[in-house]
Amino acid sequence: MKSIVVIVTYNGKQWYDHCLGSLRQSLASVEVVVVDNASSDGSSEYISQHFPEVVVLEQKENIGFGRANNIGIKYALDHGADYVFLLNQDAWVEPETISQLISIAQAHPEYGILSPVHLNAEKSNIEHLLLHRLDDFRTTDPALFNDLFFGRLKEVYDTKYVNAAAWLLPKKTIETVGGFDPLFFVYGEDDNYINRVLYHGMKIGICPTLRMVHDNERPRPLYDNRKHEVLMMIDYTDVNQTHHIKQDMRQHWFKTITSFLKGRGKVAKNHYADYLWLKNHRQAIENSVAMNKKPGLNWL
Repeated sequence: MKSIVVIVTYNGKQWYDHCLGSLRQSLASVEVVVVDNASSDGSSEYISQHFPEVVVLEQKENIGFGRANNIGIKYALDHGADYVFLLNQDAWVEPETISQLISIAQAHPEYGILSPVHLNAEKSNIEHLLLHRLDDFRTTDPALFNDLFFGRLKEVYDTKYVNAAAWLLPKKTIETVGGFDPLFFVYGEDDNYINRVLYHGMKIGICPTLRMVHDNERPRPLYDNRKHEVLMMIDYTDVNQTHHIKQDMRQHWFKTITSFLKGRGKVAKNHYADYLWLKNHRQAIENSVAMNKKPGLNWL
């Protein structure tokens, strides 16, 4: 079984010793490919000098997280990968993480994505982005907490979300679901991919006995400034739901007028912004949903 690790880099030189160094200690025999999104901090040169075993695919411009991952995923498939492990540049694994994930994937082929538990950089807490999903019983199998309390943990539990800082993707997942949707430049692409995995009848698994570190406890101004639009894109591209964009556009237009007439200028402005957003993105969203409902190597 051949496993290839895909890492997208962008001005993250402070993490590469941890990230790439951890893969040298992996008990699984892995090849590593880095897709560099036109970093300006000498990332490509640093990796080539200090980690010569890593394949570096340099991009001429920042094409975004999802599209860059797609380049790495396609490279992995073209080079015979049975498993693709996606790892963030600001994340690193323990020696047994990847090998045990592969063993779990082989024992449980119903899972389209498997992930270890994500810890913060100090290994003192579960990463907050993941913790808030794990403690939501609408998202994660509540048996996880019962079994944890009574000391009977299983190797994998169902969840409906785990961020893409450390995903193991079996080849069959990619052949069915494809790559990341290029509608998402950064943020939201993992939500979209998970929705598609679930739509195509596969499960998402969290493996509580396996760990990795994700140094992600820092402000995300790019996300905060675009949060509303990102959430709208996630919602409207969800292949598991039926949306009526034309009807929603009419509702936003109606609420724009009525709010304006009532002197609620800020509310009117927000509804008009959502109306324009839907108008500008409607065709792309409809094309995306139609594509993502079809099995195959979409977007690769």
